[in-house]
Amino acid sequence: MADGTTIDEGLLHIGGQARPATGGAVYEAVSPVTGERFARLARAAEPDVEAAVAAAGEAFEANRQETAFTRADWCHRVAAVIEARAAGIAPLLSLEHGKPLAQAEGEIMLAAQGFRLAAEEAKRLGGETVPVRDGTKLVLTTRKPRGVFAAITPFNFPVNIPVEYLGPLLANGNAVVWRPAPSTAAVAAALFGCVEEAGVPAGLVNLVTGPDVAPARLLVSHPGVAGVCFTGSSRTGAEIAALAAGKSQLMELGGNGPIVVLPDADLDRAAAAIASSAFMNSGQSCSAAGRIIAAGSIAGELTARLVEHARREVVGSPFEPGTTMGPVHNAGVAATMARHVADAEARGARTAFGGAPLTDRPTGLYWRPTVLAGVAPDAEVMREETFGPIAPVLAVADDTEAIVAAANAGSFGLSSAVFGRDLDRTLAVAGRLRTGQVTVNDHSNYWELHLPFGGAPGRASGHGRLGGRHAAQVVTELQSISIDLPSPWR
Repeated sequence: MADGTTIDEGLLHIGGQARPATGGAVYEAVSPVTGERFARLARAAEPDVEAAVAAAGEAFEANRQETAFTRADWCHRVAAVIEARAAGIAPLLSLEHGKPLAQAEGEIMLAAQGFRLAAEEAKRLGGETVPVRDGTKLVLTTRKPRGVFAAITPFNFPVNIPVEYLGPLLANGNAVVWRPAPSTAAVAAALFGCVEEAGVPAGLVNLVTGPDVAPARLLVSHPGVAGVCFTGSSRTGAEIAALAAGKSQLMELGGNGPIVVLPDADLDRAAAAIASSAFMNSGQSCSAAGRIIAAGSIAGELTARLVEHARREVVGSPFEPGTTMGPVHNAGVAATMARHVADAEARGARTAFGGAPLTDRPTGLYWRPTVLAGVAPDAEVMREETFGPIAPVLAVADDTEAIVAAANAGSFGLSSAVFGRDLDRTLAVAGRLRTGQVTVNDHSNYWELHLPFGGAPGRASGHGRLGGRHAAQVVTELQSISIDLPSPWR
């Protein structure tokens, strides 16, 4: 922990039992904040996955007749435990991930709200009666749980994103085998502890940790798994989708969202929103301001305002008062930052601010917020997801067709934003962007728990929708029931 103590959570949680991984295998977690080892965690192998899927299947069968109201009660109890334990979990989240303590506290409390939302949505997820020609038939529909799901979750929001899956899965009658990101598995174990303490029936949620790829591949392809929920990179998502062919899939994948700034935009408002999108959570958000497309007449002025915002960010330990940005989470993110900055500069861009990590910190992961001016449209930063605190500005002609073409370039289609005072033109541009969600005159990270969130069809940002009833519909299946009546139905 932050006080230097070591967490020994070298156990898996399967079928209501805490048990070591096969052979007692463990791995060590290293904090991006200090660079020191702070936890020993269980390293699952294929036999552990087999055991977890079997336990989940048994629990599903044992609890499949429970009502939505009973399952909602479970979720409300989990939320209450999370709220009660939030102050103790937050320092672990900050140490393990790197985000400032206040942001960690906010994420945990939001996770509690996620369980409460899932509980209430489950009570409202009903079917309908369907008109038919045959008057002696009553046809109705109902939604039923699918069975055992695999949930594979990322490091960037390691408490809240899992709840976006665990809540709907549990509330709607499914069982789950959860594999969190290996680098945030300690806080995952703490969240699992909340589920366990709340009295959720054993085996409905199982926690399998570890960095090895083979157990994860077995999990998503296992014949006992009916569906897969995954948040992560587009490349990994494509591999999982192939392995999970024929199963229900909810995939929230990568993004490199276009932020369009029209010439009549309120630049103070736009710059504040873009900086928030680009630097929040050290840029480690799939809906971050990945690439900024500004009309040429205002690109310079917008860049200057972004630099002002970048200067105000306080990069430091998440436990220091006043810190607004902690380190990026891992060396891979830092390497991508360095590569994208170098490539942009090689193609003629200018680093207006940042561009390198701080050298007086415990690790090399404390990156300055970075603003790039004059970025070329073919720069890597405009084509790939950086997943770090970067704001690259591409200047384009003040022409609607050119702006839309630049915004829709590339393969991603998750989120975007448009800034402009002329609402007709602003909405016209917004309506033509090929992303799953668009914000107008606000930051691209705008989101609420119940809103649908996911990628546009045919793009590389996933399929299905998180959020409230939208997720509940994906993790359940529709069944039609036709009833033959002794006399015509009136």
